[in-house]
Amino acid sequence: MSNFFNLRGLLALPLIFFVSFSNAEDVTSGTLAGTVVDQSGNAVAGATLAITSSATGVSRSSTSNSSGKVRIPLLAIGSYDATVSANGYTSIADSVKVSLGASSTYTFTLSSSSSMEEVVVMGSASKSADFTSTTTGLSIDVDELLSRTPVARDLTSLIKLAPGVAAGDSAFGNLASINGSSVAENVYLVNGLNITNFRNFTGSSSVPFEFYDQVEVKTGGYQAEFGKAIGGVVNAVTKSGSNDFAMGVNVYYYPDSLYSDKPNTYASDNARDERNLMETNVYFSGAVIQDKLFYYLIANPEDNEYVDHGLISERQSTLKRKDDFLGAKIDYYLNDRTHIEYTYFSDETTETEDQSGYNTTTGAVGDYIGRSFYNVGGENEIFKITSVLTDNLTISVMQGTNEYNRTNSGSGDSFPAIYDATSGSFVNIGQNSNFSIDVGDDSREMFRFDLDYYIGNHHFRMGIEEEELTAYNATINSGGVYYAYFAGDATTGYDGEVIRVRNYESGGNFLTKQEAFYIQDSWDVSDKLNLNIGLRTSSFDNKNATGETFVKTEDQDALRLGATYDIDGDGSRKLFASWGEYYLPIAANTNIRMAGGETYIHTYYQSQGRNSDNTPVGFGPTPDLNSPYFLRQVVYGTGEVPDTRSTTDTSLEPMYGEEMIIGYTEQLSEGMLAGWDLSATYVTRELASTIEDVAIDAAVLAYCAANGITVTNTGNSCEDEWTGFHQYVLTNPGTDMNVYLPELDAQVMLSAADLNYPKPTREYTAFVLNLTRAFDDDWSASFSYTNSETEGNYEGTVKSDNGQDDAGITQDFDQPGLVDGSMGLLPNHREHSFKGNFTKVLSANVLMGLNMTLESPRYFGCIGNHPTDVFAAAYGASSWYCGGELTPRGSVTQSNWVPNIDALLSWNVPVANGSLNLRADIFNVMDFDSVIDIREFGELGSGAADPNYLKPVNYQTGRRVRLAASWRF
Repeated sequence: MSNFFNLRGLLALPLIFFVSFSNAEDVTSGTLAGTVVDQSGNAVAGATLAITSSATGVSRSSTSNSSGKVRIPLLAIGSYDATVSANGYTSIADSVKVSLGASSTYTFTLSSSSSMEEVVVMGSASKSADFTSTTTGLSIDVDELLSRTPVARDLTSLIKLAPGVAAGDSAFGNLASINGSSVAENVYLVNGLNITNFRNFTGSSSVPFEFYDQVEVKTGGYQAEFGKAIGGVVNAVTKSGSNDFAMGVNVYYYPDSLYSDKPNTYASDNARDERNLMETNVYFSGAVIQDKLFYYLIANPEDNEYVDHGLISERQSTLKRKDDFLGAKIDYYLNDRTHIEYTYFSDETTETEDQSGYNTTTGAVGDYIGRSFYNVGGENEIFKITSVLTDNLTISVMQGTNEYNRTNSGSGDSFPAIYDATSGSFVNIGQNSNFSIDVGDDSREMFRFDLDYYIGNHHFRMGIEEEELTAYNATINSGGVYYAYFAGDATTGYDGEVIRVRNYESGGNFLTKQEAFYIQDSWDVSDKLNLNIGLRTSSFDNKNATGETFVKTEDQDALRLGATYDIDGDGSRKLFASWGEYYLPIAANTNIRMAGGETYIHTYYQSQGRNSDNTPVGFGPTPDLNSPYFLRQVVYGTGEVPDTRSTTDTSLEPMYGEEMIIGYTEQLSEGMLAGWDLSATYVTRELASTIEDVAIDAAVLAYCAANGITVTNTGNSCEDEWTGFHQYVLTNPGTDMNVYLPELDAQVMLSAADLNYPKPTREYTAFVLNLTRAFDDDWSASFSYTNSETEGNYEGTVKSDNGQDDAGITQDFDQPGLVDGSMGLLPNHREHSFKGNFTKVLSANVLMGLNMTLESPRYFGCIGNHPTDVFAAAYGASSWYCGGELTPRGSVTQSNWVPNIDALLSWNVPVANGSLNLRADIFNVMDFDSVIDIREFGELGSGAADPNYLKPVNYQTGRRVRLAASWRF
């Protein structure tokens, strides 16, 4: 760790000496803000606002200034009993609610007579109600949402409720694309701890619904304290105990008999699939010491089974998932101004997959093939202290660890992986149970220090953050080798069947250090104008397998600017705008793939037939370049840790995006929409700089020719060394490159023209209209419409076209020809998106809810073989060409519009002790079966037409019913 961050111990020392401090707004708490006025709307100075937590008994107070403004920062989220008093006025008492992150804003109206006291609420649990914020998105009270809205019990389903969010490609699992970004550009926080998968940024550690208290989905405009994302920030806080003992049991059951299967595809026999899903959890909470020490404990075991059937693979797969989640939150209030928190949760999960033969005609299950084991998840711990040294100075210190196991093994690991791709689709014909044997562990250590200082009309917030990420990886193909059969093509010069032998092995320990400092100022220029000015500077240092720096990006200075204008001065109408820069780290997967001792060799032979176990006749795992049947060999990695100078452009700039938001919000008070909140927002985003790996062989050959170099220091010619796939370099495509060439023992400058790569582009523009009516114990409703366009030649850090999750080193810019025709509507483009939900109380104990979406199609092109670029052609069907003609991205066809209606019926059953709720959620009530993904490959590697081109790959999930019972006392 750097000396700068070794100061963490000194920074924590004030916690020992200043024990009479309280909370200030940060990633795990909120702020109560308000204005005290008289009945004429005049400010009341010197009024006292005193609050007491209804859960913990913690009390805080503050006094209004000359403008009537009052603020109590760093409050634990939840409900508070509030009392407002001032000389000459009648005191008032009411309840207020503090939400995560933003200021919960109220107007307190005092009366100088005996008239009725009132508290007029200016905000709600939504971010749009915070009239000093430029952040867009959604703030969710999870219990309230779940009790009134039919929603799946996963984090992505919550994220997708926010406008501007779409479901990502199913190849990456159940993940979300936020404002046009790829699914691997978001960051996930729980109680301040970053739990994002740092291998490739796809998803995070898992937490069950009952452990969440509130979840913020920040889709844009977030302040400088948040980083490491150019998509969105998902910030969650878990539940805490209270003075009252509570216990609950929740059971959720999806009966397979009420589960409608998707239509069959060319690859999957969905009609015979089975699902046996049940989730049960039990929790306890209460106080060990009243008003002081609180606990919340939860156990959430899952034991589910999925049975899938493959038509091409002719296999039945039975996956059993066992997840014994355990979670705990301990809160200790040394006094009303000292809060110490400890959080623990374990999401260790074991999955076993049994594979058997499958008769696609009769549905009969054949011979047993073998079992695979998948071990994922790990333990997480968070320790945090928050404090206010004075009424104007607050600090918080957090230390956390996040662990995640990534180990795959199986009973068939001694058998080689064998696939038949002669028909275009890869069909497993071996006896292996896993494709690869993986042993992996990820570990994150995180430290964070934040300071808030209030002076005059300024709220300064600053902090430092450090993460040390360690990824251990050891991977080898099952049986030590991977055989694949292809139809011959022009690149091999052979018309018959070709056998490709892959030798692959990688491993090592890889360390990444990430450091950041931020400072921001929320400045009330006047009673109507607020400015947010922030700067976040960060550095990322990725190490190779020997501990040397592989790539380091420093001085990443991200400016964040925002302004809000309260049009009427009463918080009813607001204009706001923001502009920001957002940087993305380099994924640990890049270290593993480019800076480890990776052996990656493809050797091609003329096939001489297959043995009874489908292994190739005459060829073993050891490459034989002297074989009379040898065709060619491509070496991507020799097993040696490469010289870091040869893998990284020394002029490399970090990856970042720029965003601008302009918005308007209004609390409607007249007409048929009185009581509704309206917002209209315009968003534009673009990638300013992108990091990808590119092959530099063609540019090196041009360099050799220009400088008269014919023989390298290895004794070979330049043409013999740089054959098209010899050297891949991490760079900013579309720019000049400065890189070391070991064979020339020279640091050289390669021009952008010789490299011949265009600049990666991705532009997102959107107009969002949102209309919301808060729940009033009778009904609520929310509607949004997003009109957007996501266009460019680069989706982002992952690639939906082929399901590649190699974050930052996808196939896109591997060869110049692969980028031809790539400009178009990107996979996460959805021009129109309608979202709405409605809740209505039908009787004293019965409630119904609806959740509805309508989304426009995804666009597709035709992927085939490049007719002129021999290096791109060697990748097989990977270019935007079919039949020798350019078929640009998104230019050929589209999927369906996707409508969906979910419904909920909930009954609170009167019981003598505690409460009992029975409910039924029906998802996709109308059983819509829209096509959401289409096979985009128009050609096989041989150049022949792919028989499955334009056939559906996936449909929306069919109708399913979830039955639930919750008992609490």
